[in-house]
Amino acid sequence: MLRGVRRTILAVTGFLLLLAVAGPPATAHDPDTPEGRAEQAEMLRIYQPTWRSGELLAGAPITCVNGMADKYPCKNVDLLSFLPQSALGGGGSSSMWYWTDTRDSNEYILYCRSNGVSFVNVTDPSNPRYLGNLPSSNGVSSSWCDVRTYKNYAYIGKDSVSHGIQIFNLNKLQGVTTTQTFTADARFTGLTNSHTLQINQNTGFLYVSGANTCSKGLTIYDIKTPLTLTLAACYSREVYSHESIVVTYAGPDTRYTGREIAFNYTGQGKRFQILDVTNKSNIVVLSSVTHPGASFIHQGFATSDYKHMIVNDETISTASGSPDFVYNIEKLDAARYVGRDNGTRGTFVNHNGYTVGNRHFQASYRGGLRILDTTNAASASLPEVGYFDVDPSSNASGYSGSWMALPYLKNGVVAVQSIGVGLFLVRPTGTAAVS
Repeated sequence: MLRGVRRTILAVTGFLLLLAVAGPPATAHDPDTPEGRAEQAEMLRIYQPTWRSGELLAGAPITCVNGMADKYPCKNVDLLSFLPQSALGGGGSSSMWYWTDTRDSNEYILYCRSNGVSFVNVTDPSNPRYLGNLPSSNGVSSSWCDVRTYKNYAYIGKDSVSHGIQIFNLNKLQGVTTTQTFTADARFTGLTNSHTLQINQNTGFLYVSGANTCSKGLTIYDIKTPLTLTLAACYSREVYSHESIVVTYAGPDTRYTGREIAFNYTGQGKRFQILDVTNKSNIVVLSSVTHPGASFIHQGFATSDYKHMIVNDETISTASGSPDFVYNIEKLDAARYVGRDNGTRGTFVNHNGYTVGNRHFQASYRGGLRILDTTNAASASLPEVGYFDVDPSSNASGYSGSWMALPYLKNGVVAVQSIGVGLFLVRPTGTAAVS
């Protein structure tokens, strides 16, 4: 086994100082609902940041052997590097996104923190480089931050505080060799807070969920002029929009080829929706469905053939496994529930998932990264073929651990975030790799 370069990050006094300023990890629910308040209280109770033992791991991969990579349980996933939170600007952490500079093919992770956004060059995944920090607007701090990219711009929002949306020109990252404190290129104040962001790269529209606008529904902005947000539409027919995935459709339902389709997840609204948002003045609900016992329909992602949608329900966790819910979406106006895959993976809570090829990469809080085979999604069977557990202490339910895993970097590299802990870069191998 190859060992990475290690160094102890924090003394006890440093740890206590960082813990004092970091606050709790993020809540994934509407913070104004009983679900959101209960989740925040639970996270305050269980929050144990691993800054107390945080170590930089870099320089050489650590192979998954006999179910372990360094101190982390694994299956068919090697550890390439780890940057602790203290090396990423401190604070808490929640979401992240990625960006590739088309000028030189360098890759970056945009790592959301309670008090800003960190920029990390991950072109060499065994030696990631922290480039600097974009502080939050007006110095506000929030346990939830979300970021997405369009062309060479990043858009950053925060929930529960008056932050607006920051816009940052990512071209500034090229050639950075010393740590920087960056400034935003623009700030949109047409809203105060937002929960999640999504951008359709093909059309230049930004979809904002859970903002103070549109009754916390789906607010749509035209960003084709990247430093200017122009209100395009408001979808407020549901109690909440927690997240949306928006695509220019190219799936099996050829009636909608080329149309802009939003897959909308309504949280406590307990509905998964398919919306035709092509005509912003006439948004059409094609399907609105649910599954038995629905609690908080959080997020989902389609299989690569767009025949099925894999949905996570954040507040459901059972002794027989942490379930995913599968819907048939072959006909966009007749989506139907297929069934649930309980798995045998513990009672951890599933969070965001993304599909590449025949593999579904899911961040699962205390379960870390879980990799599922989507080959038999039609029968709601999603066997686990790999994992990397960022929280070795427990696979129980709770809201610490991994919030997001991004399987979009080159050469099969997956970025895995852990709340208040740091950034892992890993690579699936064997049956866990995309085929």
